[in-house]
Order: sequence, then structure tokens, then C-alpha cells
Amino acid sequence: MAKNDKRLTIGVLVSGIMDDFTVSICRGVMQSAKAANVNTVVFSGKYLDRDLSQNSELMYEYQFNTMFSYAKKDNLDALLIAADCIGCFTTKERMEEMIRQYEGIPCVLVASKMDGYVSVTYDNYSGIREGMEYLIHKLNCSKFGMIGGPESNTDARERKNAFLSVLKENGLEADARLYVEGDLSRRAGEKFKELLDRDPEIEAVFCVNDDTALGLYDELKRRNLMPGKDISILGYDDTILAAKSNPSLSSVRADPVELGVKAFKLVLRMVQGEQVESEILPTRFVKRDSFFDESMGEESGGRLHDIGDIDTYFDDIFYRYKHEDMEAQMRYLRLAFTRFMKKLLLLFEGEDHDFQLYMDIQALTDDFLNHGAMEYADMDNLMITLEKIYHMLKRGQPGIERKYELRDLFANIYRKIIRAMDNQFGTMREIEERTNYSMKLFIRDMLQFEKGNDQSYASVLGNLEWMDIRNAFVYVFKNPVIHLYKESFQAPEYLYLKAALRNGVVQAVPSIQQKKSLNDIFDSRVLAVKDQYSMVMLPLFSGEMLYGVILCDLTDKIFENGEFMINQMSSAIKMISLLKANEEIQQKLEESLATLKENNIVLDNLSRSDGLTGILNRRGFYTAAQELMESGRKEGKRILVIYVDMNNLKIINDRYGHEEGDFSLKLIGEIISEAVRESGIAGRIGGDEFACILEYSGEDEGEAILSDIYGRFEAFNADSPKPYNVTVSAGACVLKNNENLTLKEALTQADEKLYEVKKVRSKEVAKRV
Repeated sequence: MAKNDKRLTIGVLVSGIMDDFTVSICRGVMQSAKAANVNTVVFSGKYLDRDLSQNSELMYEYQFNTMFSYAKKDNLDALLIAADCIGCFTTKERMEEMIRQYEGIPCVLVASKMDGYVSVTYDNYSGIREGMEYLIHKLNCSKFGMIGGPESNTDARERKNAFLSVLKENGLEADARLYVEGDLSRRAGEKFKELLDRDPEIEAVFCVNDDTALGLYDELKRRNLMPGKDISILGYDDTILAAKSNPSLSSVRADPVELGVKAFKLVLRMVQGEQVESEILPTRFVKRDSFFDESMGEESGGRLHDIGDIDTYFDDIFYRYKHEDMEAQMRYLRLAFTRFMKKLLLLFEGEDHDFQLYMDIQALTDDFLNHGAMEYADMDNLMITLEKIYHMLKRGQPGIERKYELRDLFANIYRKIIRAMDNQFGTMREIEERTNYSMKLFIRDMLQFEKGNDQSYASVLGNLEWMDIRNAFVYVFKNPVIHLYKESFQAPEYLYLKAALRNGVVQAVPSIQQKKSLNDIFDSRVLAVKDQYSMVMLPLFSGEMLYGVILCDLTDKIFENGEFMINQMSSAIKMISLLKANEEIQQKLEESLATLKENNIVLDNLSRSDGLTGILNRRGFYTAAQELMESGRKEGKRILVIYVDMNNLKIINDRYGHEEGDFSLKLIGEIISEAVRESGIAGRIGGDEFACILEYSGEDEGEAILSDIYGRFEAFNADSPKPYNVTVSAGACVLKNNENLTLKEALTQADEKLYEVKKVRSKEVAKRV
């Protein structure tokens, strides 16, 4: 589908490219986009305003949220936004503010509701009611708890209301103590403890999603409680992990793939000028082992021998693949399943069964399993179906001998399934081993370059075949950008396309062709990609430093290992940047050495003074400090050694220029010299490192003079017209007259105390307005 002879491009804003819910939404969008010949770009962010202070492993994940600033009305034709996922840690007002930046772009919200926007959401009532009424009426549960999510999240809010409504409709009182608000993830451990501690006799817990439920599983197991035996658990979403958990999790099936499909179709109609309305998708309850039910397998079912029922069973067992691009595979598998079930259901007939019927059933079992049933089946649903059929057949068999024959038949079927599962696990292990080996090679080969030139960027794209990536593009900034936590970020107007992987062929882009407008970075003509594409944009960063972005094919391997890939590529891009800077420094150094040589300047005759600050340099300080130490010891005086380090020099240099950095260094030299002038000396011993030594009559460990130094900087910053603060961190070491520490050892001890101060220093440089 094209607009002005240009293929449409639709953006998808999501949180976490490896999150199960996000993966499913993206699959639905990608499949629909492929059928409609529309390009898609997934902007893989994280979570707005998430508190990362207590999790060092995630402390820089906020850099992913910079991806949202690349979505513009000039480079996209429409947007799909998973707003409640992105904003699950922030307020409704903050999320509304974020979405307003996309005014003018046709937009559909996915699994979110917001006034003035078209949305696709779940029916958050019917499936919850079905699951809870099963607990109430079939399992006689009356004491319910719930682990919910933030009130700002549409689904969390609606699911809580549904939970309370079902209790009220069934004459049960909602105990406010037994509701706790989690964060939509399994990491809300304290909330799980809080709920269970409030009432150890709780019978059933409804969790706002499956991930929360699996976190509750962990807490229950720590208490030696078994889900499904000691307490019933109901989740929501029916993810793959729900079916594969132990015990398998009862859940409300809400198909996120269908969310992606419906949202894409709606936004495409909006682009075409149609008026559209929000849609609500149905949900239903899926019972598994997390509901303890002694009657399981004994209850009778309806008649199973018509084709409609068999198709329903197939759809329940293989529901996750109805949207996958594997129509032929599912067609053959459905045919094999239908043949197996039809033959199996002949056992319902009252006549004697000959040996050939049993042989046919076993042969058809093999045929069904050989078509890949174990790879795609929800095993819980498959086994529940077989158990149900077995018990119905068993009741209908006349005589003990027929019952034994039936038992032996199903035992053989189960053995074949177990053997097929074992083979599937072996295949999965082989795939995992190959993937691990590919990852090791990827790490090894990622840094196979020696220079910081454009050809090195090309080498970074030369190792992506294991990720099934055929097209990828490295865009970098003109200069790396420091982006601190909670700072706003705007994508630059221009980026530089350093290297491109097109249809498996890597090319370094000539410098004259690198500069690209932000408006054109997704244009098929700029990318030179003729076919329809589905790509993902990910940040290239290291800590607080942003280098650029990568735009690449969105493959199944990205869903599995995308963040690992981006971490390694970011390290490579950082190395290229450092090599480039080092080469520039080396060139300047060579030029400087040549100048020195031409002017017969001998390094050994350098002055004892620092050329920038005017105080002692390293050589001069060490000489003078040694003399002061020796004379002080002879006189029995206490000596104080101070190590001083400037905070945030790089940030000041990068943001305000090197002249301001030089000014800051000069200021530090002046202030510390003034502080120790009467009884000591100060020197600059490194780039942003200073030291002082003085005879010290105080009884403390140097706190008084450190306080004086800090106070001088605070006074200067308060009166200074500069837009930034100049600050230092300092540590002190007192040498008593009976100690024999060397100057180097004293400086090391002072530096260690400085390091402790550094840990808690603020990285805020700009003055608050």
C-alpha cells in the first residue's frame, strides 16, 4: 500500500522487545503489514519514569526510551502505541503528555484507553468472571485475594473492577486487606509477601497478569506452599510461560497477537480517511493445574465425534499459531489431528473393536506427532483433551477386558507423546547449543577492528547472520551525546549513516553520502530496500553516553536475543569512538612533539608549575610535599594530606566547551591554594586531580578543612553567573608523628576516602532555574 508513490510506514511504540506481550503484539502487526505491503518500524523503548535506583543491572535501561523521540509525523504515516505498557510506572497525566507529542499522526492505542484516541482493548470482564465463578461454584472458594497493577493502567483498573463485581454478584464480600497493588511484573516480591501475610487462610488469588502470577508462584514455593494444592491461582493473558509453568497456570486467554492485528487494520483505515471506532476483543477462561480440582478427568463431556468439536479441540491446543505465517504447516497438522481423533472416537461405538483399529490409532498417533505436534502444542491442553476422552471412553466400555485394552492403548499413546517430547527437548537443546556457540562467535568477532574509521562500522554489521538479519543500518550522531537519567531527549535533526547491510551484503557508506535527515531515515529509497520490511530501532549506548541507533530486520532471534545483541554492538561502537578519539589525540600529540623538537624544548627541563592553573604541577608538588613531610616529622607535627577530584569535568567540556572546563580547573587551583596557603601547598597532579599537604593542628581527621573547601565552592556557585556548578570531591589522610607512611601511601588512603564520597555525588551539573 502506497501514499504519493511511497510505501506506507507505520510505527509501533512498545516497551521491551523481549517481553512476551510486546512480542505477540509485534507479531500481529508484522503479519498484517506484510499482507498489506506496508513497512513497519518498532520503536523498542522501556518504561517511563521507572525507578532504577535500586537495580544496578537496569540503571541505564532508560536509554531505550530515547527511541520514542524518533517517531515523527514527517517520517511515519501512522502510529500504534502500547501506552499502558510503556507507562505502567508513571502517571496517567505523564502518559498523556507523552502521547500529545504525536498529534497530527493517525494513532491507535493498543491495550490502552485514553479520551480522544481510538483503541483496541480486551473485554476484561467475561474471562475473569468465568474463571472466578469456576472457583466459587466448582471449587467452593469464598476467600479471594488479588494482586493488581497501577491505577493509571487501563487493563489493571478494569480487571480490578471486574474482580470486585464478580465477588459482589456472587454474594461474596471483598476484603480490602486482600488487595495489593503490584507493578505488573514478577519483581513485586514485597507485595506478594504482604498479601500472604495478611491472611494465611486465603483460598484463591487473581493476578492482574501471568507474569505477576508467576512471581507469586516463587513466593509460595519459598513458603513450601504449592499452587493448585494449597491455594488456587488465576492469571491473565495465557502466555506460553503460563502453560509451561509448574504447575501450569490457569489463566484468562487474551490474544495479544489479535490486538496487533486489529490495531493495524484500524490505523490503516484511518490513514485511508475512514472514521473508525474503538474495538474490544473477547477473552475466555482456560483451566489448568493451578486450580486444585479432584474431579478433574471424571466429569462427562458432550459428544466429541463431530468435526466441529475436533476443530475446537485443535484450535485450543494450537491456538498460539493461528496468526503465525505457517498456514501450510498448520493445515497438515490439523489434518493429521483430525484423522487421529476420528479413528480414536470410533471407540465410542458399542461394537467389538478389532486389532486393526488399535493399530490404526497408533499409526495415526505417530503421524500426528511426526507433523511437529510437540513443537507447537499447548501440552497442558493436549493432555487434558486426551484425559477427558479416555474417561468418557472408559465409562462406555462393557466389561473389564475392554477397559484394560483401552488403558493399554492410551498408555501407548502417552509413551509415544513422552518419546516425542524427549526428542523435541533434544532438538531444543541442540538449537540452544548452536545459539550459544553463535553468541560466543558474535562476541569474539564483534571487536575485530583496529581503527576508528568508517570501515570499522561495516565490520560491526558483518556478524548478524546468526540473528537471521539480512538488512541493518547503523546511524550515529555527529558527536556522542551524554544523556543522564530523567533528562529529556530529542532526536537530532540529522544522523550519519555509517554502514548498511542490504540483503546480506555489508557496505561502508561513503562520507559524502552519510548525512541523513531524521525525516528520511525510514524511507525505503534512502535505505535502498525495495521489498516491504518490518524493522526495529534500538539505541547504541554505553552508560550515560549515546552514540546513535541501529535499524534492522525484526526477526524471531531479535525477540529472543535482541538486548544481548544491542549490548555487544554498543560496546563495539563505543570502541570505535574511543579509537577515533585516540587517533585524533595521537595525531595532535605527534604534531606537538614535532613542534617541541623544532623549538629544542627538552621535557626534563619543564617547569615545576602547572601551565593552566599556575599552581605546582605533579613533579613540583611531589618534591615540595616530600620536603614538608620530612620537616614536619622532625618537629613532631601532624601532617594532613588531601586528595581532590573535580566532579563532572567531561560533562562541562561536552556541554559548555573546553574553555569552561579550563576555567573550572583554574578555579579549583585558586580555591584549594587559598584554603591551605598559611600552612601548606597545593598542586595539580593529573587532568582533574589535585592534592594538598599542610601542617595540621586540628584534633579531627581533616573534616574541618574539607568543610571549608566545600564551603568556598558553594559560595562561589551561589554568586557565579555561570550556568553550571563547579564542584569537587575530596578525601583526607592525617599522618601522626609516629606513623611512617610514605607520601604515595598517604595519597592512596586519601584517594580511597574520596572514592567513597564519589559514590554518592550528584551528576547534576546545570544550575536549577
